[in-house]
Amino acid sequence: MKEEVYIVLLNYNGALDTIECIQSLLQSNEQTLFKIVVVDNSESFANFKLLQQFTFKQNIPTLTFVNGDGYTYNNEKIILIKSLQNKGFAAGNNLGIQFSLLQPNCTHIWLLNNDTTVSKNSLNELLAYHKKQPNAILGSKLLYYHKPNVIQAVGGKFNTRFYISEHIGEGLPSDTSKEKLPIIDYPVGAAMFVSKQFIEKVGLLNENYFLYYEELDWVKKAQHFGFVADWCPTSIVYHKEGASIGSSYKNEKSYFSEIELFKSRQKFIKDHFGLNVRFYFSTLLLILNRLRKGKFKLANALLKMMLNDIK
Repeated sequence: MKEEVYIVLLNYNGALDTIECIQSLLQSNEQTLFKIVVVDNSESFANFKLLQQFTFKQNIPTLTFVNGDGYTYNNEKIILIKSLQNKGFAAGNNLGIQFSLLQPNCTHIWLLNNDTTVSKNSLNELLAYHKKQPNAILGSKLLYYHKPNVIQAVGGKFNTRFYISEHIGEGLPSDTSKEKLPIIDYPVGAAMFVSKQFIEKVGLLNENYFLYYEELDWVKKAQHFGFVADWCPTSIVYHKEGASIGSSYKNEKSYFSEIELFKSRQKFIKDHFGLNVRFYFSTLLLILNRLRKGKFKLANALLKMMLNDIK
C-alpha cells in the first residue's frame, strides 16, 4: 500500500496566504508523498472561489465540494472543502482530518497553518524523524517568515504554577541546536504532525476550543496513550503568524485574540487541573497587567469571564 501524508490547511479570509502555502508545498521534494486538504472557514464563498480559480489556472487536479454534499474522490492532488459555518480552529481542521482518515492510503496527517511556507525537504524530514519516534506528536522548527534567521518557536512550555504557556526558542538564531533548548510540553499548532494511529487512539481536536489551547488539550489526552511531544529540528516552516486573526505571539494581540485566548485557557485549566486558588490568583495578575497597559475594556471583559465560572 502506498503511504501518503494528508496536509490539512485551514483558510479563514486568507486565500492569498493559503495559495502561497500551497505553492511552497508543490515546490517541495516529496510530490508523490502527500495530498493537500484545504478547509475554507470564511463567511462568504469569495475565498473559496479564489482557491478554485488558482487550482484551475495551475491545472492542478482538484476535488471541490461543500461540507455535507456528496462527492467522488478520484485521488486528486488538492481537496477544497467549503465549511458552511465557522466553528473555530479545531472544528475546521477536524473536517480536513475526517476526510483524510477515510482515505485508505493515509498514514499521517500534517496540520499546517495557512500563513506558513515550508522548506523543500520539510516533510521528508518529519517522516524520517517520526519513523524513529513513532509515539511522538511532532512539531517543526518555526522561523519568522519575515526574519528567516530567527526562531519563532520550536514548541511550547506550560507553566503549571501560573497556568501560562510560553514559546520555546523564540528570538534565538535559526541555527540554535536542539541540545541547547529545553524539552517541549507541546508542539505549536501552526505545524503539528501525527500518525493516523494517533488520531484513532486519541481522537480529533477538541471542538470546545474555538481558538488556542487545542494543541495542549490534544497532548494532555495523548499522554494517556503513551504519546509524547517532540519536534524535528530539520523540518523548517516559515510562519507569518496571526495573519487571519490579528495576533502574534510576540506583538500585541487583537481584542478578539485576547478574548479567545482567555476563554480557551480557562477551559483548558478547568478540564485538566480544576479552577483552584492558583488559577484565580494567576488570572487576576493577567487582568491587572491589561489594566496596567490601559486596556480597560478588555480587563473588564476578562474579569466578568473569570467571575462567571465561580459557583
